[in-house]
Amino acid sequence: MSTSSNTISSPKLIVTIDDTTMLNKIKNAIKMLRGVGSISVVTPQKSDLDLAHEDVKAGRVTKWNSVDELFDTVLK
Repeated sequence: MSTSSNTISSPKLIVTIDDTTMLNKIKNAIKMLRGVGSISVVTPQKSDLDLAHEDVKAGRVTKWNSVDELFDTVLK
């Protein structure tokens, strides 16, 4: 069994940054702290609902006059 320096029992600090232009400066500042083993940057994924709202705003929608017309289109 191999051991890793980043074990599950290692404490983690999560920092949320609103201004992404400061990301590199904040990463460099954290690297200077004693005891920091690694730094990972994770960008949040957009939810399906967020993506759907973007589609609506961009006009990527389809309108049908009736449910029958919808099913005719979908089942083709």
